[in-house]
Amino acid sequence: MATQKYPVPEVRVIGAGLGRSGTFSVKEALEILGFGPCHHMAELPGKVSRCMAFVRAYHGKPTNWRSLMSGWGATVDHPNADFVPELMAAYPDAKVILTVRDNTEVWWKSYSDTIYQFHKLWNGWVLFSVPSMWAFWLVARNIHSFETKTYGTIGPATYEMHNEGIKRMVPKDKLLVFNVKEGWEPLCKFLGVDVPKRPFPRNNETKEMHRRFLIMRSTGVAAWVLELGLLGLVTHQAIKRGWFSVFDLRRLFG
Repeated sequence: MATQKYPVPEVRVIGAGLGRSGTFSVKEALEILGFGPCHHMAELPGKVSRCMAFVRAYHGKPTNWRSLMSGWGATVDHPNADFVPELMAAYPDAKVILTVRDNTEVWWKSYSDTIYQFHKLWNGWVLFSVPSMWAFWLVARNIHSFETKTYGTIGPATYEMHNEGIKRMVPKDKLLVFNVKEGWEPLCKFLGVDVPKRPFPRNNETKEMHRRFLIMRSTGVAAWVLELGLLGLVTHQAIKRGWFSVFDLRRLFG
């Protein structure tokens, strides 16, 4: 399958919706419509330098958004959903799409079953021995910290306060509040493009996220087992060869 080429490698669409609001379906839809490539949180695993650039942004460090987003035609989901004002300043001609679910409760159930679980500190310890995965977790943890500080909580109220803030901030002629159940018509009308002769993308992203998180955690545990096993082997050989004794270890560790 040939790689799709996009006409303008500059952000023309900013997705302002939080994760678990249909963002992956919108990512695929935008790429079908020619507004890609579209950035999404799913792009970050394994990309340490990019992850750390977002971590620095969360810590308030000066960020050149045009440089960071160079080569992307659109963005949805975290982490960029937390930086809509900065992206609008960097791309003043871009349109903004606020993805929403049927109601707050539907969003929170989806979010709390997936992303919220990955934010937890124990995941950081599990992934610490795999730098590429730990950097991705660090972005997730900073999303948690940023939104807790901004909205005072991580819960149903986060979704409501975030969405209301976007509606107040973005001019009405540049904003589309969009539920993926609405399909192509409102999205294409907003972007000024024809409706494709193919179904609107639908993804079981929850199942896929659980699969990815399981792979990450399993890899992290395996890395710890390998490192601890090597440490044990080296220690055993050191004692066996007389480099130091068990009593030296006892003194070393108290």
